[in-house]
Amino acid sequence: MDQFTKLTQGISQNFSPFAEKMGANFTQLKQLASEKLGATNPITELPREYVELESRFEGVRIFHAEMVKISKTFTQSEGDTELKQLKTQFIGITNTLGDRFNSLTGSTKAAHHPQASSQSSIGVETEPQTIQHAISSVCIENSEKIGLEEPLGASLYKFGTASDKIGDSRIRMNNAIREDVVAVLQSETLQLIAVAQQSRKDVQGSRLALDALKSAHKTAVPAKESAIRAEVEKAEDIFVTTVEDAMKHMRQVLESPVIIQAICSFASAQLEFYKESEKILTELIPDLDEIKLTQDALYGHSEQ
Repeated sequence: MDQFTKLTQGISQNFSPFAEKMGANFTQLKQLASEKLGATNPITELPREYVELESRFEGVRIFHAEMVKISKTFTQSEGDTELKQLKTQFIGITNTLGDRFNSLTGSTKAAHHPQASSQSSIGVETEPQTIQHAISSVCIENSEKIGLEEPLGASLYKFGTASDKIGDSRIRMNNAIREDVVAVLQSETLQLIAVAQQSRKDVQGSRLALDALKSAHKTAVPAKESAIRAEVEKAEDIFVTTVEDAMKHMRQVLESPVIIQAICSFASAQLEFYKESEKILTELIPDLDEIKLTQDALYGHSEQ
């Protein structure tokens, strides 16, 4: 019997907070429904400072969510369907150039094309990690078919080698953004925003509870009026406390330097990538121009 009594007491103790919470939620939902229908007393206004702070916080919250999403997309592996289609098209172009070149020059390299293709198909082909690596792959593969001693083959090889270096730089940029932007935004800042969001919900709940009690006080019978007035005063204190708490948490988000640092890291990673790319391409273009002059001279010689 004693065990049964303890069991029922335990159930009662566990159920009471749950029932109390359900009752509070019901009261808030009822008040919210009344407000939507316009069948309620004037709504308690939030402090102007709170409203302005909430608007600024909402801007940060939306930016944070979008920045994380965009940063993830920005650093995704480009070995997707679009890149595969582009690689296929690029292979078709370079193969066509090589075939036409060999047919015009009467080179015997064309006879080796099927063998080269079959050899490449035997090995396990790995998907390129960036668009630059895809370009590098098709350029270098077809430069060997055309012949590195030919101007076109040499041009493709040099361009492919440069693209490979740029692709490696792109991977370093992607990794830096994942570590210094995405990971940072998804840790400390995300937690601060989550706490602030919950505090905003607490403000909404305490405001609804307060207005529900105010409505009940206006329609209360004299015998209950004093007790309800005390409940209203208690609800007002809770409302003020939740507003102050929410403002504190929203300020923590707005004053945090983490987002600015993440933006700076994003910009720095891009700057490093573009600087390396510029250096590689600056060295490449004069070589390609020189090879083009050689090609022009060869064509001019053959026409005479």
